[in-house]
Amino acid sequence: MPKSTALGAVLFLAVSCGYHLVGTGTGTFPAHLQRLYVAPLVNQTGRPELDQRLSEELSREWLRRGRFQLVGTAEEADAVLSGTLLYAQSTPVQYDAQGRATEYQLLVVADMQLVDRTGPQPQELWHEPRLSRTVTYQVDVSAADYFDRELEAIERLAREFARAVVVNILEGF
Repeated sequence: MPKSTALGAVLFLAVSCGYHLVGTGTGTFPAHLQRLYVAPLVNQTGRPELDQRLSEELSREWLRRGRFQLVGTAEEADAVLSGTLLYAQSTPVQYDAQGRATEYQLLVVADMQLVDRTGPQPQELWHEPRLSRTVTYQVDVSAADYFDRELEAIERLAREFARAVVVNILEGF
């Protein structure tokens, strides 16, 4: 089968299954939505610092994009971004010769949604019930900076998580 025919078949299947190419959403993001409230994430993970770091990074990512004016309350907002952190786990994935962990993988799973508040009833514009992000990080078992490495991983994960949320929302339209 020629390459162009194979590519055409793949694209046809992707389109017929409801998928679309990145950056080619089905419409435009509603222009009437100007003010966004990023609600503090609800944390069900038992990791107290995680919700704060992810919430802060979500606000920073929206500010970097310049798409919305961020506001301090849901009542002031045209749209509200909210979510619940469902799961967070740091798991060893690599060990040294003595069986000590030298690399960990940090996984976070969240239920995220964006709601339009401008109409008579709130309308869900975007919902991702199992948004997940993973980062790996190295540790030196003999070093005193073990927890610092985990905090660095959380910061990196927060940036990737926020970027994924914003991109998923903006490209979904």
